[in-house]
Amino acid sequence: MKIKKLEDLNFFENEKIKTLEKLEFQGFCNTNYKLTTSKKSYLIREFISEETVNISRNFEYKIQKKAYKKGIAPKPLFMDSEKSFMITEYLEGNHKEKLKKKELKKLIKTIKKLHKIKSSVKPYDFKKDFKSYAIKLKDKESTKLIRSSLRELKRIENFEKRFVTSHHDLNPKNIIFYKNSIKFIDWEYAGVNDCFFDLATICIEFNLNKKEQNYLLKKYFKKVKKEYKVSLEVYIKIYKALCELWFKALK
Repeated sequence: MKIKKLEDLNFFENEKIKTLEKLEFQGFCNTNYKLTTSKKSYLIREFISEETVNISRNFEYKIQKKAYKKGIAPKPLFMDSEKSFMITEYLEGNHKEKLKKKELKKLIKTIKKLHKIKSSVKPYDFKKDFKSYAIKLKDKESTKLIRSSLRELKRIENFEKRFVTSHHDLNPKNIIFYKNSIKFIDWEYAGVNDCFFDLATICIEFNLNKKEQNYLLKKYFKKVKKEYKVSLEVYIKIYKALCELWFKALK
C-alpha cells in the first residue's frame, strides 16, 4: 500500500496523512496497516487473495456495517471501486489468549448479538468443503481426517439446525477487548452457519475445559439440552479438522 494512493482519495481531502505503519499480525488474505492523519487513526485492509474466501468483499463490508450498528465491530468507512482495499476506524484495544469468567460471559453476550444479525446468504456447506479438500489433499492423514469429519456430521444430521450469521474466524487476533466492550474484526469469512460453529471456535481458540464449555452453553442457551452438548462436541472436531486441512492446502 502506497501513501500516494491514499492521498489521491477524496476520503482524506480534509486531512493530512502522516504515517502508514504495517501491523505486526497479518492474515493470509490481507495486509493490514495503521494509518495516522492530522485528525485520527484508521485501519487499512489491503486485500491480497480471495483464494480461500467463500464470501465476496462486498458482503464483508456489508456485514461489518451491520455488526457496527450492533456495537460489535469497528465502523467500515470506505471500499475502493476495485475492491482492493477497505478503510475502517482504528481501535486500540487488547487481544487475550486466556479468558476470565467475566470475560467469557461478555464474549458470549457479544456472540449472541452477532448471531442476531439478519443475513440472506446460503448456509455454509461443510460437505462441499470436505469433498474439495479430498480432491486437493491425497495423503493418508488428510483422507482419514476427512472421512472421520463426515462421520461426525452424520451424528447431528437429524438435529435442529440453528442457522445464524457467523463470523467463522473468532480466534484471539480477531477479538478486541475495547474499553468496556468486545469488537470483532476481519469479517472476510463471515456467512451463515449453525450457531455451534462459532461456539466451538471459542472452545478451541481459548482452550476451554469441559466446565467452561458447559458454562458457555448455559450462558448462550440458558437451558442446555443433551443434543446441544453433542453438537458442540461435533463442531469442535469439525473446526479442528478444517483448520488442519486449511493449513495443509496452503502449502
